[in-house]
Amino acid sequence: MADTPPTSDAEQQVEDASETTGGEPSAASKLADAREKEELKGKEAFLRGDYDEAIKAWTASLRSVRYLLEKKLYAHNEQHQKEVENMDIRFNINLAQAYNRKREFTKAIEHADNALARDPKCKKALYRKSVALMETLNFLEATRHLQLILDEEPDNKAAQALLQQAKRSEARGELRARKIAQRIFGGGTSNKDDGALKPLRTLYAKLRHLCCKSRGDKTD
Repeated sequence: MADTPPTSDAEQQVEDASETTGGEPSAASKLADAREKEELKGKEAFLRGDYDEAIKAWTASLRSVRYLLEKKLYAHNEQHQKEVENMDIRFNINLAQAYNRKREFTKAIEHADNALARDPKCKKALYRKSVALMETLNFLEATRHLQLILDEEPDNKAAQALLQQAKRSEARGELRARKIAQRIFGGGTSNKDDGALKPLRTLYAKLRHLCCKSRGDKTD
């Protein structure tokens, strides 16, 4: 028989409160205290550049929130349920930021997507996913996500700046791919050559990504 995964402190508090009171209020107050403690610990760690510790704290908080959602403790209370769902979003976008700083962009995208699954218009999730997409050279997809931010908030300076960077990077990649195609196939390229350009764009993107990693380029 497989071992049962250990519960977090917050989860254990919910279990204890449920067993003794059978109710939501005692569990809610204890869990809120535990969550706030872990969230604060994560913020402090992030600010001092200890991203591993921040991820550890926020992951613990997220696990507790997911536990609440799975147990459906607030399913009958729409306001409390919404608050818990908002916490799920917040911890996911915090984790996306921390993973971006660690240059673990796949995980950053994963957590941003988790937040967007609950709120497709969450601007922080869209932006942090766009940062990760830029670093993985997916400029077109980054452009699409940044445009979603600007559709809702046209004056968002950070999104405007990153969108322009994404467009410039995409244009440079397209130009370099066409130059490579000219060397390989000779003469100019036309629309009918786009099929031949596609694998070159992919190869260029992979090579550029490896160069960025080797240089240790910064996201922010």
